[in-house]
Amino acid sequence: MDNRRIPRRDFLKGAGALGLAGLAWPLAACGPLGGAPRATATTPPAVRSGSTPIKHVIVDVQENRSFDHYYGFAPFADTFGVPAGYSQPDGRGGVAVPHHLTSRSTTDIDHTWTAMHRAFDGGKMDGFYETNGSTALGYYGPADLPFYYGLFESSTLCVNYFCSILGPTYPNRFYLAAGTSGGVTTNGVWGYGVLDYPIILDLLDGAGVTWKVYNIGLDSVSGGESDNVFVFWKKWARDKRTTALKSDYLQDLLEGRLPQVSFIVPSFSMGWDEHPPADISVGMGIQQELITALQRSTAWAGAAYILTYDEAGGFFDHVPPPRLDSYGLGVRVPTWVISPFARRAHLEPALYEHGSVLKFIEAVFGLPTLASINHKFDSSTPGGPENEAAGGQALGPPAPPRDGSNAIGSLLECFTF
Repeated sequence: MDNRRIPRRDFLKGAGALGLAGLAWPLAACGPLGGAPRATATTPPAVRSGSTPIKHVIVDVQENRSFDHYYGFAPFADTFGVPAGYSQPDGRGGVAVPHHLTSRSTTDIDHTWTAMHRAFDGGKMDGFYETNGSTALGYYGPADLPFYYGLFESSTLCVNYFCSILGPTYPNRFYLAAGTSGGVTTNGVWGYGVLDYPIILDLLDGAGVTWKVYNIGLDSVSGGESDNVFVFWKKWARDKRTTALKSDYLQDLLEGRLPQVSFIVPSFSMGWDEHPPADISVGMGIQQELITALQRSTAWAGAAYILTYDEAGGFFDHVPPPRLDSYGLGVRVPTWVISPFARRAHLEPALYEHGSVLKFIEAVFGLPTLASINHKFDSSTPGGPENEAAGGQALGPPAPPRDGSNAIGSLLECFTF
């Protein structure tokens, strides 16, 4: 069942109440790259902050797909794909193995904090089948995702990009906006102006960097359906720049007025964001339209289009995420870097999460980090039902913005300048 359809927030409130008693997450079990195949990350270009040839950064965040679910069996995945003989316990003394999905639409499966920790199983990554059944072990291939697979020839695929927490959509999207969710681990916090601490829009506005949020279909914010979390922050709740549409994006490209930073938010309720039960070919088709329009525009010469996913949606992945703090990282997700300057046909093994997108924007436009101006969560976070890491206490573990962390890359490793 989808975390957002009862409406999507109510399901998680019930699930969150189950707690996480007995769930251990030892740092030692994960290793420096979460147990990923050992590889040397590309050395990032030696550039001064604000001195790259990138003039336009476009960030599109789709929904609920894991790396192995999309690219684990890709011919270009190399050692970062699903290992030979991979299986999961089936709960009956046997094993279950990944299988190719015959439909481009599947049921939604549980991806709450509790469910994802069960799948994670202390770093063993062996609980996906027992948590969500055979759908969790389904995968797609080149015939299902032809445009995405075709990106490899000219783009970089990030093979160690993890979502920010082992949990659902909203907290992961909060990390993309702010480098932290402020301790929120559920989809139970939403609405116009309900949050009030610095996000990337504050940095952009403060530096005079132009930006827009393009909505590919408008969903209800007050009803808890919209993935445009930027309007959840008090300062930006009614800013007109957060309500641009797909037609505005296409027109801005035609007229040469694409802002310096763009965030693209495809509709959840219309099935355009690839969130199950959406037909994946529909969301992919929209991405093809948006990316092709960019490549045909004057903005392309200085553009970087980052295509990622907010979280893995309960689908399997074999690489255990490293633990950066009490909240994450979460399961590995597919992430493409598409640009004239992207390393072509390249698998980039640097460790990334959603804070890496912020680090990239900050580096490109010479901005300070959110970690340097937001100290609200340096020592603790608000507890309560929306912070399952707090274990029912009044205060939860700290969660400072991760764009100040040296543990994660900045995506500059994916470029040649």
